[in-house]
Amino acid sequence: MELGVTAVMLPELDFDEQIGLCRSLGVRYYQYRPRYIPDDRRSEPYSPWGNHKFDLTPERLAAEGAELTKRLRDAGMEPWGTVPRLCVADDDERIMLALGGAAKAEAKCVRCGPPAYPREPFDYNEMLERVVERYRYVIERPSGPIGLKLLIETHSHSLATSPALAWNICRSFDPDRIGVIFDMPNFAQEGEIVPHLAVSVLRDYIDCLHVGGTRRVISTVDRLGCKVPEGQFCSLEESDLHVPTW
Repeated sequence: MELGVTAVMLPELDFDEQIGLCRSLGVRYYQYRPRYIPDDRRSEPYSPWGNHKFDLTPERLAAEGAELTKRLRDAGMEPWGTVPRLCVADDDERIMLALGGAAKAEAKCVRCGPPAYPREPFDYNEMLERVVERYRYVIERPSGPIGLKLLIETHSHSLATSPALAWNICRSFDPDRIGVIFDMPNFAQEGEIVPHLAVSVLRDYIDCLHVGGTRRVISTVDRLGCKVPEGQFCSLEESDLHVPTW
């Protein structure tokens, strides 16, 4: 199994520092994380979901992608793909910007997730049909001509929280055109099933695995005295998922 890194893990390092660390650890693959840093977060300490030292906007990747990938390859690394904050329901302009940046960087895959599910009961079949048709459009029109593969991440609060829900989207397409990122920290919060069943459901659609730890902790109880669990990131050894099995 090849090891890679997604830049969201390295918010405190600039690009050269990220490459240096990855090279020293023998990491081969790199996932670009194009994103916008909110203005009110720029003065805060570096964090995965806030301020980043390597300020890689979608526009910057589109302009500098070729040069960034050259620096990766000079260090013996390869771009695996990009993981922008991109939803298949976004407008065409935003999708084209993300796809164009990935193509410029010669990254073969782009994470493009499904929308979040509503917070109350809804017509799942109707929503699924709309989402599949939108993926069909993006796969056949914007991404098809430039040969990019779309990735769906099994992510909490999305329409693909579990392998089976991701399969409901993917099964309409060839696995060369769409794949799935297994995200272990999110599995521990929502969508968890046993590993061999998860793998059996998706099989050829599995593209890569985001490794991390999450555990359920009880901080409060409700008015009936029932425990209210919440997810907390933790080391792999303390995760509610058994990482070696995965």
